[in-house]
Amino acid sequence: MRKFRVIICLLLLLMIATVTQAGGEKKALFQDLAPGLHLYRYDWDVETCVLYVAEMSRHESSLHFEVMLANAQVLGKETVRSMANRRTQRGDRRVLVAVNGGFGVLGDMRGYGGVLENLHIQDGELITQPTDTEACFGVTESGEFLSTPVQMKASLQIGTHTLPLGCINQRRLDGCQVTLYTPRLGESTHTNRRRGSEVILGGLPLPLTPDYTHAYRVAGVSRDGNSAIPRDGAVLWINARLKDASISQFDAGAGGTLTLTLSPPEWNQVRHAIGGRLRLLKDGKINETLAEMHHAEKRHTPGKRASMLNLSHEPRTALGYNADKLFLVVADGRQPKYSNGLTLYELASILIELGATEAINLDGGSSSTFVVNGEVANKPSGQQERDVLNAVFITADVQ
Repeated sequence: MRKFRVIICLLLLLMIATVTQAGGEKKALFQDLAPGLHLYRYDWDVETCVLYVAEMSRHESSLHFEVMLANAQVLGKETVRSMANRRTQRGDRRVLVAVNGGFGVLGDMRGYGGVLENLHIQDGELITQPTDTEACFGVTESGEFLSTPVQMKASLQIGTHTLPLGCINQRRLDGCQVTLYTPRLGESTHTNRRRGSEVILGGLPLPLTPDYTHAYRVAGVSRDGNSAIPRDGAVLWINARLKDASISQFDAGAGGTLTLTLSPPEWNQVRHAIGGRLRLLKDGKINETLAEMHHAEKRHTPGKRASMLNLSHEPRTALGYNADKLFLVVADGRQPKYSNGLTLYELASILIELGATEAINLDGGSSSTFVVNGEVANKPSGQQERDVLNAVFITADVQ
């Protein structure tokens, strides 16, 4: 009996120790900023990491989820704070919280600096298509949250032929054989004449939307590259190596129909959406790949940076939600004695601690920024706010 009691006591002590290690200290920030919005600094006590968290009630009708494209076009970058201020200046809503968004081309990359790698839908306009289909989040006009895998199905009908469309406003080098460039990209396509031909399309009503079917006319065909994008149309780039019977049909004066839709169909009702890289949580469970990598790691060193980014301690940004709340989370990092950052498994674990059941990973590193009321609240690892590609907002109706 005594041995049994000792075992029970040891188990209780182990449970107490586990509870003590899990979680951290929360310090409320910007209290009473808006009904239904809770902001706090979260000092994670398992390792040295400081996080900034925004919790938005999904039941508060005056609060909204929005995204914004940097520089008002794909090519170009802008700080999160600048984007937030620009959105507030529209006058109908005020940005309360803003964090950096998705991944893409931060360097110049032959003129493609600013190009996003995943989904971006803003005010109902489809600006870039989904690529990492598991790591997308959207909100419909009615306020429904979506994070199911999403795909784009698009094509151009011309004559008796149909040409599949793979990408919208993407770099030519990103693997697509056929890419559509809208005025949202910038003034021109930045393509190389040796790599493909371009078809200038006119008569397309803009903006492009997730559920789109409209006739077009061919205004011209160019093999010079870097075509100017008409403000009332688009440019279709076709890889020179692509062999398709429809290509010969694209002559000046010809016409056809552009058809585009997102699947599942509920994604066609999305008002704002963003894509990240890697799904962190699904149905309350951590991504299996992340869990396997974490448990296979032979030696875990707190604060260690590694060549494998999933296992490296880095600044992180994430978006999560549950039935009642939306979570925007920024973890500072690369700053010893203040905050070392997190692995992706640790980030997912903390999101579960906070109450999220679904979550995606957004861009991290020096991009990780947490802005409240137009001011940077966290400590970006680059010691100053970085220009990024897009941003995620919590906005409030202006009374």
